[in-house]
Amino acid sequence: MKNSQFFVKISLCFLSKLFTYLILPPGSCVLILITASFLVKRFRWFFMVSAFVLWFISTTPGKNLLLSYLEDIKTSSDTASAVVVLSGGSNPYDRIKTYPEAFKRLMYGILLAKRYNIPLIFSGGGLKYNDSAQAKNDIEIIAKICNCKIKIYFENKSLNTYQNAKYTSKFFEKMKIKKDIFIVTSAYHQKRANILFRYFGFRVHSRPVNFFKERGSYVFWDFLPQMGNFYKSYKAIHEYIGIFSLYLRGIPAFSLLE
Repeated sequence: MKNSQFFVKISLCFLSKLFTYLILPPGSCVLILITASFLVKRFRWFFMVSAFVLWFISTTPGKNLLLSYLEDIKTSSDTASAVVVLSGGSNPYDRIKTYPEAFKRLMYGILLAKRYNIPLIFSGGGLKYNDSAQAKNDIEIIAKICNCKIKIYFENKSLNTYQNAKYTSKFFEKMKIKKDIFIVTSAYHQKRANILFRYFGFRVHSRPVNFFKERGSYVFWDFLPQMGNFYKSYKAIHEYIGIFSLYLRGIPAFSLLE
């Protein structure tokens, strides 16, 4: 009796989870595209291929494949003259104003600056809000609680990674700081950031955070479409496009990679 009840509970749990994955986006979108492929004969292959691509980039193996190159980053034990933290968005209406991913960058940057007794430069003006102003608020909270005394500067003009590197370079030249830096950014973004900062004359030491690629063996659920995987695949695809677009600026991207 107990075994049968346990089996029923497990079955209901399994079906409930399966239902969730298939009904919520992107699972529901995959099902719609598959259904359309059977209903519309003329564009059948288009809908089937679209369904496959959407399913693939929404699964853990698909997401991991897209991230495998981007997050294959070499680090060293070398020291640097300063830490550069790249902004990653903010919400001025929250208590901790930088987004969680950006807050992890900020925290790690502060730890590095404290450990090596070097200045921290926060780079980013933000498209919607003033990311530097939000970061300053969070740094003041952290410094007060942890009694962390480090030199912190803010570059608040840049709106993208190219401008991060460009304006930070001008700041270093103005302050006469050696262009030998730790760059703290999300792992998927590290390669593009390294390319651009090297282009502007920096010696770069990678210090990535927020790794999205998962290690270990896969389970059944990893092969079902999930919004979290879709989001991370989107980030990866965005980076590949970003690296390719550097050639349109005349930047030899691959020659500046590690």
